[in-house]
Amino acid sequence: CREKKYDYYNLPKTSVVIAFYNEAWSTLLRTVHSVLETSPDILLEEIILVDDYSDKEHLKETLENYVAGLRKVRLIRANKREGLVRARLLGASVAKGDILTFLDCHCECHEGWLEPLLERIGEEETAVVCPVIDVIDWNTFEYLGNAGEPQIGGFDWRLVFTWHSTPEREQKRRKSKIDVIRSPTMAGGLFSVSKKYFDYLGSYDTGMEVWGGENLEFSFRIWQCGGSLEIHPCSHVGHVFPKQAPYSRSKALANSVRAAEVWMDEYKELYYHRNPHARL
Repeated sequence: CREKKYDYYNLPKTSVVIAFYNEAWSTLLRTVHSVLETSPDILLEEIILVDDYSDKEHLKETLENYVAGLRKVRLIRANKREGLVRARLLGASVAKGDILTFLDCHCECHEGWLEPLLERIGEEETAVVCPVIDVIDWNTFEYLGNAGEPQIGGFDWRLVFTWHSTPEREQKRRKSKIDVIRSPTMAGGLFSVSKKYFDYLGSYDTGMEVWGGENLEFSFRIWQCGGSLEIHPCSHVGHVFPKQAPYSRSKALANSVRAAEVWMDEYKELYYHRNPHARL
């Protein structure tokens, strides 16, 4: 990965969309500054911070004043609580870049994280590309990284996202260690997609409420609408996996039912068999 050279003048530019709700000051700003410090200026169109109707004091005027002093950073606010999907769409709707890169609001990007994602979409417009997600310790904020081969996303029949090692057939298909790895699903927080292809896919399902299930719905949609979902081993972004979510997860079941009904054909019966209460 380190030896790879990029044609910076011919890579597409990206808008980075970061939606947040009541995020801590330190983690939100760590995300923003890491994007600014590790993204080549020529490739970064802008960072769009989307406030999903937070009520914490530090995210009001204090944040506005701080962001006003940063290059390429815009802050937009939802007028009511929209949930992750609609908040991200709010950011996407005003983005100027050819590529949309979505990040969670508690990340740390690494030197060289952006180029591989943009180059791959430049080659293949229907590829949706995720970085390798490294672990940042929840208690100490130490960057623990991610040793060994990147894992791919899967799911169980309750439609819960799961991690798996890369299957042998995928290992054989790849010509080199730095080739993309095709993945059935994505964790959902971190990925890049061509704005044109995102629109063609119908973007996100706006009926998805608050949080949960939208990552599998979007993954199924990509594969069933002619695209591919990939993990790029050269792109690394650290992520804090919170012990406690700042938002309610009560809508996750309804979101999963929605994904099953729309995309799973007869396989939805396996989902209902494992989740009898979902029929209600």
